[in-house]
Amino acid sequence: MPYGSIEHSVSPVCDEDLMRATCQGDMGAFGQLVRRYEGPLYRFLRRMIGNAAEAEDVFQEAILRVYLSRDRFDVNASFRPWLYRIAANCCRDRMRYWRRRPAVSLEAASMEGHTEGHIGHLAARTPAPDGLAEAEELRERLEAAVARLPIKHREVFLMARYEGMPYEEISESLGVPVGTVKSRMNKAVRVLMNQLEEFLP
Repeated sequence: MPYGSIEHSVSPVCDEDLMRATCQGDMGAFGQLVRRYEGPLYRFLRRMIGNAAEAEDVFQEAILRVYLSRDRFDVNASFRPWLYRIAANCCRDRMRYWRRRPAVSLEAASMEGHTEGHIGHLAARTPAPDGLAEAEELRERLEAAVARLPIKHREVFLMARYEGMPYEEISESLGVPVGTVKSRMNKAVRVLMNQLEEFLP
């Protein structure tokens, strides 16, 4: 299953119109939604879970839940927060399953403001040719540090930093107040800064 970059210009139809058409039985519209989000949603799940095969399974489960729950979609609401809420719930379900099964792989089991700008700089920094080794080390350290965040902090950080979702949309996705989103984001950034202090300017 390819998880490439999204071609946002493929269709001028907005997500909400495609979902409304899906609710009326248009499978072509649902296919467009899946193609539009398969890249970013898979990457979000991959960073949340830390295991490519598990992330693909959860992606498929989330897409299935979206389709089976289509009649419960509020046609006056935004689609992306609803989609990410379902995906985040699928992640939590999978992690609860792991906790009940101690034989899970170590890789999977380990996934349990101004400062934000520094972390964004680290996440997006493009290295000079002579800094590739350091940049690769930074990338690996950042991914490992994010993977160690508690899930409630990890999901907020990934949605904000990697998915580019505003706090209001994250709030809607997770069903928590905007203030809680900001608090969790600040906590995540502080933890990451402590673990990546040597790379900060």
